[in-house]
Amino acid sequence: MNDGKSFVVASGALSKQLVADIHGMPKVAAIYIFRGNRSHHEKWAKEWVKIQGVFKSITSICESLKKVAHECEHNAIPMNFVPKRMLTEGATAPGEQIHDQLPSSYMYSVIFKEIILEIVDDDAKSIENLVTYCRQQKISESELNEFQNNY
Repeated sequence: MNDGKSFVVASGALSKQLVADIHGMPKVAAIYIFRGNRSHHEKWAKEWVKIQGVFKSITSICESLKKVAHECEHNAIPMNFVPKRMLTEGATAPGEQIHDQLPSSYMYSVIFKEIILEIVDDDAKSIENLVTYCRQQKISESELNEFQNNY
């Protein structure tokens, strides 16, 4: 547990005490409560930010964990658009920012990363869209057929 985040599934009568004990740990990313009596546990679970919900079935917990794991994978992809010189030397020229501030390009890179990672990749549909566009641009049918057959 040195480099990652933990996801805890708590069950049983001690789940309330367990949540109180581990909620403050920075490595705990999310807590899932697995109990049959949802209404009783949902009341106290709302007091804790890291609790993702009270679940009656393992299947619903697994679905939620899949979504969170997918988000964690995307957030773990490193991207850096800050000029290397700024990171190594700091800001020295009169118009540059001090090195505890990031340029606006950093904000745009974070937004760009989120947009790119949310794109659903459908190769067949993308190829069809490209072929449709090429037909509108009056590209020859032989080239389009070759493209569709090879790619």
